Amino acid sequence: MRQDKINKELYDNINISEEMMESIIKDVNKGRRRADFRFRYSTAILAFIIIAVAGFGGLGVSAAYLSYKNRVEEMPESEKQVYQQELSEDVYNTDDEARTRSLTDTERQRYMELEEAYYTDGVFPQDIMKHVEKLDEISADELAFVEEINKIHMPEGEMSDEQLLQLIDHQAKYLYTMEKNAEENGWVEETEDNIPASEKQAIKEQCVALIKEYYGAEINDSWNCDIIDNDWDGLWATYDVRFSENDSPSSTFYQFLIPKQEGGMFMCNCGGKDYFKDTKEYSRQEAEAFVEKGKEAVLKFVKENFGLGEPERIEILGFENGLGEEIPSSEICFQLYYGEDPVEIDWNIDQEKIFTISGYGLLK
Repeated sequence: MRQDKINKELYDNINISEEMMESIIKDVNKGRRRADFRFRYSTAILAFIIIAVAGFGGLGVSAAYLSYKNRVEEMPESEKQVYQQELSEDVYNTDDEARTRSLTDTERQRYMELEEAYYTDGVFPQDIMKHVEKLDEISADELAFVEEINKIHMPEGEMSDEQLLQLIDHQAKYLYTMEKNAEENGWVEETEDNIPASEKQAIKEQCVALIKEYYGAEINDSWNCDIIDNDWDGLWATYDVRFSENDSPSSTFYQFLIPKQEGGMFMCNCGGKDYFKDTKEYSRQEAEAFVEKGKEAVLKFVKENFGLGEPERIEILGFENGLGEEIPSSEICFQLYYGEDPVEIDWNIDQEKIFTISGYGLLK
């Protein structure tokens, strides 16, 4: 078995700050590139995100998944060129910015359900999304990528299932194009899977126990499980472990970074449609009303699970993307300082649950 990893020479030569790089690595490992429709970087750091998408997110090999792979791999050459052009001209920081309007709450829920059907049951649209040069070539209720505005034109009215499937199909082909570019440019390296079977089983059992302890959920052997040996230096040397319920990018998942050495980086995260359905997003100002309740829950959690007391200070984050732009969020990020490096906890406002935990030295 072979696995992908980031080409470290390219990683070392990406000209962004260490703080921003660490933030991006954390965001990718948190699964936000899949779970959060807003999470999208461009231009100077697009290469890293392409690598991370290709290198961190394993998928299963069901018959439906192979059907999807055949669909994207066998695109006509003319269609491939369209996606290459769209990718080369991508200047947006969020998926919402790349569309003329956002998905409504009901559309978002239907999108995730249909996306699961697309990847796991081979439910495809009857037609592909239109690509046109000018806006006047389409009506107000049509879905199409428009070169003139370099955006996806979204219908004014509620989208049909066919239109949502076309949007899902477009996203799948777009991501496939990104990954193919990464492979062809040598941004992703193939490495041998040298983790002994007994060690893999021990890591898997440890993570399954943590899923039950932290999230109150139980998973079984029907779930996909990928374990990647990240040979980063020092405290970032970890095993990246991802469980996903099925092959869909919106499927429920749990992801861990398990440190290889004492004091190393630990992270766990949950996501997917079962965690993000019916979840409202709040501005930074709106979230203020929930900060005290969230802080109480977070402090109780770190005391019970890690034996940590009152932190030296607490910072509230989570309402900016990696480029420093303000965005709404369904979660409040609490950074608890017990020294120089924070313990970071994401608390979901509507569900009143902890979704993400990360920090150095948390696993003994």
